[in-house]
Amino acid sequence: MFIVLEGLDGAGKSTQIRMLRRLFSERGVESEYVHFPRFDAPVYGELIARFLRGEFGGVNEVDPYLVALLFAGDRAAAGPQIREWIAAGKAVILDRYVYSNVGFQCAKLPAGESRDRLAQWILDLEFGYNDLPRPDMSLFLDVPFTFTESKLTEAREGDDRTYLQGGQDIHEGALDLQRRVREVYLAAAAKDASLRVVDCCDANGAMESPERIFDKIRAVLAPILDAR
Repeated sequence: MFIVLEGLDGAGKSTQIRMLRRLFSERGVESEYVHFPRFDAPVYGELIARFLRGEFGGVNEVDPYLVALLFAGDRAAAGPQIREWIAAGKAVILDRYVYSNVGFQCAKLPAGESRDRLAQWILDLEFGYNDLPRPDMSLFLDVPFTFTESKLTEAREGDDRTYLQGGQDIHEGALDLQRRVREVYLAAAAKDASLRVVDCCDANGAMESPERIFDKIRAVLAPILDAR
């Protein structure tokens, strides 16, 4: 079983992955987890960190095709390990995968032909040329944008922030980019049945509780989970 959680920065993917792994453990299913990008990975990890720190230019100053190659290279290097876990019958859960590349890079281009061309180029690069395994299901956690704004404007801490060396992530700091990333994800989900949208809003349009969001995730994944 191969599941990917996608979302804007600060969407709460880590919390949901912990809950999902706990569910697998309760069912006696061994799981493995990878968060992309892997900042500790050889070659690509440090280059991606430098890009996100803004060392190569601002968010709209670096050609998105070149940025896509960095993130794709990181995943390509992890591909054999992912395949090995799948072959061993483990559940594999990823925090971000190919559609993160599509979402964040295509959002830097105007909607229309140029954006669509880059999206297809990334999919062909990662699933075709790099031959990455395709997930059984990818879920886009669609959170209220007011929640995204709140998360990305507050001070964010933790061991996973060390790649910034005290600075700010140029993707997280560009709220207009985050809005366009959401548009790209939703458009992609309309075309690809394996990319499903999980509405993380409550009846009033506010952020649902993590537990209620997990209930929605379980409902979407039920056909896959029940097949184990």
